[in-house]
Amino acid sequence: MAENESILIGILAGTAANRDKAKKISVFFGSCPYCAVSACKGDTILAVLTIPHEHKWWLESIRERPKDTVGLEKAEVFYTTGVKATSPWSAGKVEPALDRSPCGAQCQECPVYKKECRGCPATIHCLG
Repeated sequence: MAENESILIGILAGTAANRDKAKKISVFFGSCPYCAVSACKGDTILAVLTIPHEHKWWLESIRERPKDTVGLEKAEVFYTTGVKATSPWSAGKVEPALDRSPCGAQCQECPVYKKECRGCPATIHCLG
């Protein structure tokens, strides 16, 4: 697989319970090293994420369980090959130096860590 083919571009569109919740969720995504851009208008959030193909389960879990995963009421996820985006992760600007993920998640306490997820690339818990 070519280097650019190892990156999956996902577009997340979601609805929060209210505009304050949407803003908090947008800030959450904005701090993620996989996030190229995150914005909200009213109770709607839109985020473009660049993730490794093997991390697709993460976006799918948000689509399937939006409230449990990130606090959205509803979420849709779309994948594109026609739109290119760069995040700190895909641009190589993320170094595994933090103990806690920028979004606040604690990798080593997550039930999918070491199973489906290798950890946030911004943390010392990233398994590569």
